[in-house]
Amino acid sequence: MVHLISVGIAVFSSSIFVIPAVIFWEYVVLKQRSLSKMITVMVFAFYLTAVFLVTGIPTAYSFHVNPEFNLIPLIDIVNNPPAYVRNTVLNIMLFVPLGFLLPALWKEYRSLRITVLAGFILSLFVEILQIFTFRLTDVDDLITNTAGAALGYYISRRYINRQSAPRISLKLSEDLENQKNSFGRLEPVILVGIVFLISFSLQPFLSGTLWDKVLSGPLWDAVK
Repeated sequence: MVHLISVGIAVFSSSIFVIPAVIFWEYVVLKQRSLSKMITVMVFAFYLTAVFLVTGIPTAYSFHVNPEFNLIPLIDIVNNPPAYVRNTVLNIMLFVPLGFLLPALWKEYRSLRITVLAGFILSLFVEILQIFTFRLTDVDDLITNTAGAALGYYISRRYINRQSAPRISLKLSEDLENQKNSFGRLEPVILVGIVFLISFSLQPFLSGTLWDKVLSGPLWDAVK
């Protein structure tokens, strides 16, 4: 129950900021009027939010320098093979949506090399951030995350190229091809920056405030 409350607070706190940020970006900055484009970009933004929450990036209120590194690939498989396999699968799955969404949303990413490079850079960014947490910066995470992005790319290309794709997918493709004010390759980078700033500063502040309310209210007495 406590875990569900924690997840609910984190999701709600992120939504309060991510939804208006994406709407502002699409309708005010880019002057887009495509609802399908806005919805899919919203999905991408929430995916980035989930990545930052799952990987436990530092926040403006919990910032610790704690450099712990594993720079030897596959070394952990010797110590605990089942845990290593489980973590490998989870790390791959975490970045599959990235590899799928980038080429599906932006034609500039319809290249394996560019999409895989984007997955590598995002994973490297997360691993560097973990220097400022109590988590391990692990080269295996970098490798498996990048592999997940590559797998997502192949799934995306297979989906995009299907002749029997649903009409809504075709409509989305037309919207993306015809958009006039796209930042192209730069747009997802800007979205990463927006979501990171929210996850680093605004979301943890609101989460902390909501937790204070929960801990001081009758709900906590019922679940603790």
